[in-house]
Amino acid sequence: MATIEFWGGVGVIGGSKVLVQQDGHRVLLDIGMDIPSGGDLFRRPVRERPGRELADRLRLGAAPALPGLFAPEALGPGSPLAEPTGETAVFVSHPHIDHVGLAGFVRPEVPVYAHTEAVDVLTALAATGQGLTHAEPDWQRLTGNQKVTVGPLEVECVPVDHDVPGASGYLVHTPDGTLAFTGDYRFHGHHPQRSWDFVDRAADSAVLVTEGTTLGWDSPERPRDEQDVARDFAAALERTPGLVLLSLYPRDIDRVRAFLEIAEAAGRRIVWTEQIAAFLRLVGVPQALSPAEVPLAEVHAEPGRYVLMPDPNDLPSLLDLPVGDGYPPACLVHANGEPLGPFEPRWAPFADWLTALGIPLRQIGCSGHASQDDLHRMLERLRPGTVFPIHTTAPTRLHPPRGVRRVLAAYGSSYTFGGDKL
Repeated sequence: MATIEFWGGVGVIGGSKVLVQQDGHRVLLDIGMDIPSGGDLFRRPVRERPGRELADRLRLGAAPALPGLFAPEALGPGSPLAEPTGETAVFVSHPHIDHVGLAGFVRPEVPVYAHTEAVDVLTALAATGQGLTHAEPDWQRLTGNQKVTVGPLEVECVPVDHDVPGASGYLVHTPDGTLAFTGDYRFHGHHPQRSWDFVDRAADSAVLVTEGTTLGWDSPERPRDEQDVARDFAAALERTPGLVLLSLYPRDIDRVRAFLEIAEAAGRRIVWTEQIAAFLRLVGVPQALSPAEVPLAEVHAEPGRYVLMPDPNDLPSLLDLPVGDGYPPACLVHANGEPLGPFEPRWAPFADWLTALGIPLRQIGCSGHASQDDLHRMLERLRPGTVFPIHTTAPTRLHPPRGVRRVLAAYGSSYTFGGDKL
């Protein structure tokens, strides 16, 4: 009998880890860093202890206590989790820390799969000093609709639209039916048809495990989309005579390319941080400029010709820029970059520095997650036998159509494909 267990993403946004088992064979869908619903004990300024990162998280219940998954040296001496078990494979939906953050601790003999474009992002991050903790897996590359056999389980990679390249959902075909896992997805991004194609391929699955991030948010009449973001960025460039500062999520390569085109049309050049420029070049954006290529004197001479990404970890460096008294009015455009928002410890000092220098903050981003309306449209179209909403603080706000059973998962508990708790 096929069973499902949930080792993350239960009652919280992020941390997805869904274990499907059949006859001693295991498939783990995502292996994200746990994102607590309360205060994160490892949030800044706390620093993880080198060599003890996983062991400390396990001690605090902030990582899944799954035997045979993690490398013994990462667990600490004498850990009962170090013993190998049956055949196991890990499948990563996309390169965000809450879906891939623990992959560096996986034991070497356990294969770790991801879409080839996601692997490109992850290897570029590692090459620029932004890699996973402990080690980099020997990534196994998948292409769209490719299938992998794990004992009696067959796992199919199906691309979806998210705010990072290589985002995929998975279909796990078992003797008891198909389990569809969405990963993170949306229907208002650059490639909405990918997500609808996933829905159609997953139609009538026995089980759907879906992220429901936006269920916990106030729902606007119409969610913002990438056209809104592009329009507002162009408007900010037009209305700002001086320097435009930019906080943009660099893994959103589609948006990076769109912003580069918008800036060029406005007669401006975007200057990224050294690390981000190096990352972007590795993932296929060769025109990404670094500060080493644009002397600060040029920015001071003509601030209206530049867009510059500041380092949120070095706020005093804002004092070196042509902003504040004596300079043309500037602004900071926040498009889902760092710091992410008021929930992050770095946000308050970031906002304070902008205020002190008289730099208006314009927030223009849009969500990487399906809207509440789209989640319900998706359910009507897909119509699984059972749906497990995870990756949300409000799973009860997902209302499936008649005939579809909704089950609220409990952490570490095992379920049948019919949704019964074992």
